[in-house]
Amino acid sequence: MGKKRKELILIADDLRTNRMVMKKALEGENYTFIEAGNGQEAVEMAIEHQPQVIIMDGLMPVMDGFDAVKALRTLESFKRTPILMISSLSDESAKIRAIEAGVNDFITKPFEKMELIMRCRSYMEIAHTNAHYILSTRDPHSNMPNEVALRHTLMRKEHTTIALMRIDHFRSVDAFYGETYAHMLEKAFIKYLISYFQSLDLSVLCYHTAPGEFVVLFDNFARDMSHIDLHSFCKMLHEHIKLYEIELDKFAYDVSATICIAGGSDTLYEDASFAIDAAIEQKKPYIVMNEVIDRLKAETQENIAKVHMVKKAIEEDRIVPYFQPIYNNALGEITKYETLVRLVKEDGEVLSPFFFLDAAKNGNYYLQITTIMIEKVFDIFRFVDSEVAINLSYLDMASPMVCDKLFGLLEENPDTAKRMTLELLEDEAIDDDEVFKAFIAKVREYDVQIAIDDFGSGYSNFQRIMEINPDFVKIDGSIIKHLANDAKSEVLTKAINTFSHSLGIKTVAEFVSDEAIFMKVRELGIDYTQGYYIAEPHDKLVTLKSHPTLFQANLLQTVQTD
Repeated sequence: MGKKRKELILIADDLRTNRMVMKKALEGENYTFIEAGNGQEAVEMAIEHQPQVIIMDGLMPVMDGFDAVKALRTLESFKRTPILMISSLSDESAKIRAIEAGVNDFITKPFEKMELIMRCRSYMEIAHTNAHYILSTRDPHSNMPNEVALRHTLMRKEHTTIALMRIDHFRSVDAFYGETYAHMLEKAFIKYLISYFQSLDLSVLCYHTAPGEFVVLFDNFARDMSHIDLHSFCKMLHEHIKLYEIELDKFAYDVSATICIAGGSDTLYEDASFAIDAAIEQKKPYIVMNEVIDRLKAETQENIAKVHMVKKAIEEDRIVPYFQPIYNNALGEITKYETLVRLVKEDGEVLSPFFFLDAAKNGNYYLQITTIMIEKVFDIFRFVDSEVAINLSYLDMASPMVCDKLFGLLEENPDTAKRMTLELLEDEAIDDDEVFKAFIAKVREYDVQIAIDDFGSGYSNFQRIMEINPDFVKIDGSIIKHLANDAKSEVLTKAINTFSHSLGIKTVAEFVSDEAIFMKVRELGIDYTQGYYIAEPHDKLVTLKSHPTLFQANLLQTVQTD
């Protein structure tokens, strides 16, 4: 087991004999010592060696102990260092002067050995506590005050202003160039910030709050920058940073940063972080928190309320399937239904996914909703001899919970499986293509048909059609809605239809809203039609009573499902 590291004490006294006596008194206490013969020398040695405790004589040549203490207390690294003044002075004015300079305690000459030992032990413990505090309040790489230090400072200040800055693409720098270069970039950026604000004669404190993130706290922004508003200052700072080029070893790095200026809030750092997240998401180079925070907080509260609404709807079985008919253009009849999720509010209002699905994802209820829909579709269509389609996203396909539920029900209901189509939503990037391909292969084992949904938007493309080899391609409504009056939409639709048919894939036109679009769909030879012109989504299955080109509500009837 290694020896305990000795703590360092600086003894400053102009008499060598006094220094020797103090060292002799403390020789059994596992300390090491450095010595200074005057106040100036004490300051220099303290800066160089960073002792845990300082014992300072009051009266010394060149610089006395009082001025030496005062000089040390102006330095950030000595604001918490215990300093004991040992002196023959006993008048009250001298003690007051020492306290004002920053002395922690006094020992009067001639001192008692045990008193000196106990005082040093006590203040060495305080030094240890201070060291832990300093470690917790400083970034280990830049040695700048960190988020903890910022929060402590903000607790003591009112009506202050901060600038929160995040270096753009900092994680990429860390990943591509390595941690060493990332730390070099941070240190250079800090140096630049301090220099820039000094050039503006601004009194600031700088904090390193996270990797690539910094906060500048203005001592009195309203006084120092009364000639400029927050928005203009934010813009000026951003443009100045863009001009800065940092030399990192052998290459130059053009720095840019997203900035948030914030002021006057009880939760200043939290609000600024909230606002800068919004700026980054919206690809804004800078943002003034006070202009957006109320709106952002209102949106957050609304999202929380929506998540609660989704949770309660799941608990109370108010997540329900609606069905929109899909019309077979060749047969002139409805042959299939697409399942669409709906949330029924407590007052009976029915909400489409637009109003709750994002909240469900944020609250981790999305996959639960998918499993509910799968269960309810099987409950209905095991008794109804019609084809049915269910929408699945990549999140669903990658979820063990969803897959276990789906494959279990397909195994138990082979007749329903043969009438089922899975519509694959490609509204988000696929993280693992192997997972996607494995899912397709698995569902094919149950004779389930596959459709690519919303083709012509998002991540879908012709290459994807060849990879998946689906049974159906559903042409996105953003193309179909212009089909009757836009030549480019017609050319694109015709190309998708021709390409799909050449591979033996049937096509579906989505969002057909009127007769003109419907007639154009039939003219182009698209196989199926879906949209409000045929029928709106309904909680019951609807079918046509008569003429297939007249789709008014009075010509629809519901199919019994119970």
